[in-house]
Amino acid sequence: MKTPLILAVERDPQQAAQLASMFKRQFSAELVLVTSASAALKRLAGRVPELVLTSALIPPKDEVELVNWLRDLGAAADHVQTVTIPVLAAPEGYSAKKTGGISFGRDRTVACTPDTCDPAVFADWISVYLDLASTHRAASASK
Repeated sequence: MKTPLILAVERDPQQAAQLASMFKRQFSAELVLVTSASAALKRLAGRVPELVLTSALIPPKDEVELVNWLRDLGAAADHVQTVTIPVLAAPEGYSAKKTGGISFGRDRTVACTPDTCDPAVFADWISVYLDLASTHRAASASK
């Protein structure tokens, strides 16, 4: 079985770093991690991913570019799953300096909030979507 290809469009460097770390540790998939739709299409070079992950704050022009690209692929993209990347909770032990032009000289721990998603939970969902893509691809191939 070939290695799944996952495209992630994420502009936030912290989110991107967490995605890269998560995929390195938990998945045997190729992750193409970019900051824009045009960069994504260049990096894919005609390959079709199993999964497309996009930031919740993706610019409308990027969203339109990705949607049009998937539509243009037609049946070749029938299996592609698309998922919005949630705001991932900071890793255990992560701390950030409170800034805003002034450094207070002490760290504050970044806590999980109701508005964030545990990266482990998101990884579980990625596994589910990869399985769905694989099932759809196999069904399409047998027709």
